[in-house]
Amino acid sequence: IETVTSAASSTLYANEPVMEKGNQHLQFKGRFILTSVKSGLMLIDQHRAHIRVLFDRYMVQIQQKQGVSQGVLFPEILQLPASEAAVLQSIMDDLSAVGFDLSNLGGGSYAINGIPSGIEGLNPVELVRNMLHTAMEKGNDVKEEIQNILALTLARAAAIVYGQVLSNEEMVSLVDNLFACPSPNYTPDGKTVLTTIKEEDIERLFK
Repeated sequence: IETVTSAASSTLYANEPVMEKGNQHLQFKGRFILTSVKSGLMLIDQHRAHIRVLFDRYMVQIQQKQGVSQGVLFPEILQLPASEAAVLQSIMDDLSAVGFDLSNLGGGSYAINGIPSGIEGLNPVELVRNMLHTAMEKGNDVKEEIQNILALTLARAAAIVYGQVLSNEEMVSLVDNLFACPSPNYTPDGKTVLTTIKEEDIERLFK
């Protein structure tokens, strides 16, 4: 295993994986998607790949205000101190753009009436708090930076997790969506999404 790892190419290929025709994907250790490409064997981190895909999707929704909201049966109440409530008010439009439906009840209380479609099962109060706290920690008032923070926090929370078993169809869909992204090689915060072990390096292992 150590030998194979050392043979992994540090070169990441841009948006053209050149998948082989009729190629089947293989999931390894519930973390990596292995697929044959023209230059060798590509390994894709499934969690990071999904973060990349979701981040780009959420950014489009925020910028174009295209988010789809899923109403909740029982609205959850978010209680905030005055300092956090002020920050929440400043990002309310962006939260709405990605699919959150919040109403101000006064006194630092907010009702979460709707959440972005596709994140059912996540705790909406915790999710909003995480986005809020991250925005406050960054301390950046630049609109684009705040939008990046919201999209990345949401993508991390909603992405498939390590250990989640994927069907071949799900892997194909994820890989296709990944390579439709402008920057498939890295997550928005700069972590490696994929790498390729070159064919000649694999052949060298058997000499």
